[in-house]
Amino acid sequence: MVVKVIMTNLIKGDALTLIQDIPAKSLDLVATDPPYAFGGSGAEHELSATVAVVLREAAVRLKVGGWMVVFCASSWRSTSYMVDAVRGILTPVRIGTWVKPNATSKTKTPGWRWASVNAVALRRGKSADLQPSQLPDYVIAEPIRNGRRAELPQSVAEWAVQPFVVVDGKMLDPFAGSGALVKAARFFKMDATGFELDGGTHLDEVSTGA
Repeated sequence: MVVKVIMTNLIKGDALTLIQDIPAKSLDLVATDPPYAFGGSGAEHELSATVAVVLREAAVRLKVGGWMVVFCASSWRSTSYMVDAVRGILTPVRIGTWVKPNATSKTKTPGWRWASVNAVALRRGKSADLQPSQLPDYVIAEPIRNGRRAELPQSVAEWAVQPFVVVDGKMLDPFAGSGALVKAARFFKMDATGFELDGGTHLDEVSTGA
């Protein structure tokens, strides 16, 4: 088994502040799994507004032809909120699905029992020389539990990033969390950085095959 050590570059700080140092039209890919909060007052309202503003700031920093992939909560409300945040800058193109085999929601409603998460792919202008992906538009994986937090599985992160990779291009995750999406982009040879309030540069061992 070959093990490759990949530096996951997570910069500690507020995304609203850190993103101001990134020049316009300098990013090839933005991929992120932002925090979900859609309350109408207090801290939840502030978090929702922060996510929308940061996504819009990130969209401005995408090159023409660049892509943004955003994970959303299971509801259509969450998906439309993320799309509206970048309206007029990016165009929604596709929706992929992360399927969680065991639903954890306490809400009991008719319909499918599998919990799903939308991954919305949005583009700035037209992409040049991007080859069609052979990956399916869904991935099945259990979330990773770290205490009360659920982290993005590495298999899901790689599925989300791989179709939009620009080798040696710049990738940003403004809400990096554990850094799974940043690590995935670096695995595919992108210059990737993440912002996180509790961030810090660290090393990860990634299996690259026999």
